[in-house]
Amino acid sequence: MCGICGEMRFDKTKISLDDKTELLNSIKFRGPDNTGIYNSSDDSVFLGHSRLSIIDISERSNQPMLDSNLGMTIVFNGVIYNYVSLRNELIKKGYSFTSDGDTEVIIKAYHFYGSKCLDKIDGIFSFCIYNLKNKKLFIARDRFGIKPLYYIKNSTQIIFSSTMKSLINKSSKLINNIGLNYHFSLHSVVPAPHTIFKDINKLEQGHYLEINQDGNLTNRKYYSTHEIKINKNINEYEIIEETERLLIEALKKRLLVSDVPVGVLLSGGLDSSLIVAMSAAHTNQDINTYSIGFSNKDEEEGNEFFYSDLVSDKFNTNHKKILTNDEELYNNLEDVIKMMPEPLSGQDAAAFFLLAKEVSKTQKVVLSGQGADELFGGYFWYEKMSNDSSKDINKFLNHYQDRTFNDYSTLMNNEYVNIDYTYKLVKEWFDLYQNRDMSFLDTVLRVDVSNLIVDDPVKRVDSMTMSWALETRVPFLDKNLVEFFLSVPSEYKIKNNGKYYLKKLSSKYLPNNLINREKFYFPVPPLKILKNKFLDYVSDILLSSECSNRGIFNQKIIKRLLKNPNNHYTRLNGNTLWHLALFESWLQQNT
Repeated sequence: MCGICGEMRFDKTKISLDDKTELLNSIKFRGPDNTGIYNSSDDSVFLGHSRLSIIDISERSNQPMLDSNLGMTIVFNGVIYNYVSLRNELIKKGYSFTSDGDTEVIIKAYHFYGSKCLDKIDGIFSFCIYNLKNKKLFIARDRFGIKPLYYIKNSTQIIFSSTMKSLINKSSKLINNIGLNYHFSLHSVVPAPHTIFKDINKLEQGHYLEINQDGNLTNRKYYSTHEIKINKNINEYEIIEETERLLIEALKKRLLVSDVPVGVLLSGGLDSSLIVAMSAAHTNQDINTYSIGFSNKDEEEGNEFFYSDLVSDKFNTNHKKILTNDEELYNNLEDVIKMMPEPLSGQDAAAFFLLAKEVSKTQKVVLSGQGADELFGGYFWYEKMSNDSSKDINKFLNHYQDRTFNDYSTLMNNEYVNIDYTYKLVKEWFDLYQNRDMSFLDTVLRVDVSNLIVDDPVKRVDSMTMSWALETRVPFLDKNLVEFFLSVPSEYKIKNNGKYYLKKLSSKYLPNNLINREKFYFPVPPLKILKNKFLDYVSDILLSSECSNRGIFNQKIIKRLLKNPNNHYTRLNGNTLWHLALFESWLQQNT
């Protein structure tokens, strides 16, 4: 994985050296192995790249990669799993290659297929190709938004980057009321194209942009799960058999498409345990596994070491446990928040940051289990939604939304409260699937996989591990597996406390005490039960003059909450004060 950035001017002025340097420096942490730049002859186009060398680690795959014969150059973040077969296909069409990596495959596939190359590519990516002949940019993001892409577009320029923080100083820094409402309603999820700033956009997952030097921009969707139909004739045996086949394929892609070793983040839960078990069964590689744990707080468990040890012992992995304490967490808290591309209130962001800090010392690539809960129906709120007698949209909001619009309106000062944008957005999502012959739960899981998972948890994991230049691959979000399992009727997915079919499959690989154990939600106890220096930190942030002068939060409510700091939780059990403090702390560090 890497970091990419770039700028195109529409007003015939040159991009300054300071602007280029600032952009490039802002992404260097994502790729420490090589840094490269491209400048157009008139200095109106700049591309920057910081490389984490994983496929074809030679300098032949350094970026920006310029193909003089085709008149195109590219910066690319991600991995293309089918690049070898696509490369062979392009060779048959007359193309020759000077490198052995996936970057060159993209640029030649785009030359031959145009935007249709995105239908050919199996991978996770954000990339920009500049055509030197027609002076156009082509910017694309992968189907499920696993790789980030932020941009600012105005009358004089477009600037893009792998991290929003590259763009903040180029923006007005005005808060986007729509994004703010989403953030505090959907536990940090701010669906693209919105961000919390008015001037900064995210490229939507499954979309691409085309921009010419006059500033004309076209945004097109190339992929959607909307048309995937529910297959009501498939039986349980067929479901489990096909899931196994596709998951084996997904694991092999992510383990073998790499010129450096690949490890596994092993929490001890079902998803990561199954990744280890199936990887051990279907590849001949030694497996390095890593777990992190925190100190317990009151009745709140801080680790799953008992179960990760069982998995490691059973499959003979090279296992490393990382036990952190409150002191280390506190000392790293500012860095955790500073490295977030956007405010991320999930407590486990800190866990992934600290885990990646250690793992990256010996590892460049890991697998992780994100996506399994959303795809296979693992979260406790799915069953609660199904048992709710409300209308469909309210069923969803009653058990997913952090707080009601009335509660949100009370927390915020009046100028930041307009209408209930979250309700409006969720209604749009549900309306999209009306008349598609789908159950309520079919719709919920599709909304989750297609819209919510991008920001929670995928963005959280990618940004925290890439803070230490550690690439995380997510086999449960393999395109073929996702498309198949979205076609499976959802009612049985939540049977047996969720993940019914995945548990059935797991019985071939894992002992029963690992499969049917109670689900662990990886809390970071000091950020859930606020005491001592963590409570002081939250209080200092929320009562600071910066927070008061910013005027987003209702200070009367803040002071009331601080009187009983551990009595106020969201529907998904996050501490309200931590959410507020993290948001303000992020703004203080980045604006």
